[in-house]
Amino acid sequence: MFSSFFRDTNKMKITPKETNAYTRELFVSVPWTELEEHFDGVVSHFKKNVKLPGFRKGKVPRNKVLQQFGAEIEADFAQQSVERYYAQALDEQALHPVNRAEVKDLDFTRGNELSFTVIFEVEPKVNLPKYSKKIKVTRKLYISDDEDVDRYLFDLRQHQAELKTVESGSEENHLLLVDMQELDETGYPIIGRKVEDRYIKIGDGVFGGDNLNLLTGLSADDTVRISIPTESGSTAYELTVKNVQQEILPEVDEEFIKKMDPEAETEEDLRNNIAKGISKRLENDSETQLRKNIISWFVEQTSLEVPPSMIDNYLDNLVEDIRSRNGETLDEDKYRSEMRSSTERSVKWYLIRKALIVTEAIEVSDEELKDEVSSIVESVSGSGQSKEIERFYKKPSNRDSLLSELIEKKLFALLKSYAKIDEVEIQTSELRKQG
Repeated sequence: MFSSFFRDTNKMKITPKETNAYTRELFVSVPWTELEEHFDGVVSHFKKNVKLPGFRKGKVPRNKVLQQFGAEIEADFAQQSVERYYAQALDEQALHPVNRAEVKDLDFTRGNELSFTVIFEVEPKVNLPKYSKKIKVTRKLYISDDEDVDRYLFDLRQHQAELKTVESGSEENHLLLVDMQELDETGYPIIGRKVEDRYIKIGDGVFGGDNLNLLTGLSADDTVRISIPTESGSTAYELTVKNVQQEILPEVDEEFIKKMDPEAETEEDLRNNIAKGISKRLENDSETQLRKNIISWFVEQTSLEVPPSMIDNYLDNLVEDIRSRNGETLDEDKYRSEMRSSTERSVKWYLIRKALIVTEAIEVSDEELKDEVSSIVESVSGSGQSKEIERFYKKPSNRDSLLSELIEKKLFALLKSYAKIDEVEIQTSELRKQG
């Protein structure tokens, strides 16, 4: 309301204080001689809208306005002044808060100085550890085999399978369409804890083991009670069978091959392309884990106090994201408690990463960004998506995301060159044995 009456000043006094690595206090005082002109302007502006008995609107004498509305004018002026001079104090001190400041000890009356204290958090200074040739991490190299291809091909066939109703009773690997009613400890249904029209596969996960025999030999309209293991014990359910179905897998013939991979001519071509895709995914997994190991090294080696407000802001975004995507109820306090440690770690890495980028002077030029967009467009040139991709990266937020990815790529390429990497080969057959 009153911002138009302010002007820059060099007469403000600032007393800064560092409470800890991330908390700052600023005591700010501004003399009345600096405020008087501003205050008079506020009174004049306020006076234009005042109407009292015996006076026309805007014609009430100044002393009458101050007599009746002085406290209100002073309070509004003080609040607006805090915002103005706080912003100026931040500029002069070159400080960048990461949270909303707490205002304390605000003091102002007409004819006297304005004074207040603001308390806020900033990103702490990051003292990076010595990392050139000091980083020691492990990289897992995954080696795939024919069984990986077999399993992938089987999954493809399952996704293309036809479902046929079974009349003779359910068997292992059959699908049951059921309503699942959760039961209490006495065996009575719990109101509001029923899931309808759920498909379960007999023998798969919790529907195997002790439940396998209970789920075989069933037909439509049958009911059966099973127990599903949980972290704290087990939960009982009553299942009402609505249908029993069997998957009919397609043959790996010419029609199937072309549908799954237009570039493949034979089953061997399809299997080779599947193997290449698996190897690429395993390579990406290996790279992702290597990056995580490098991040862990820096997080563990860097002594750094993380501002609580940054952790809270990060958690706020996580909670909002979950609710917007799932639309489900969330035990927010429990979630925040469970996620706080990992969130603190994420924020810590954010600060370390930022410091590394500055220290190593990592940049991505406009030309590099343009070349990357061109490369992406070229990679989909035959799919008819080129124009759509070009439009996508014309949007500033999408270009910023790509820019961040390229900076990340450069950063980890550099960090890997500084690291001693112990490579360990792991056969996927060993992973399968581990479940």
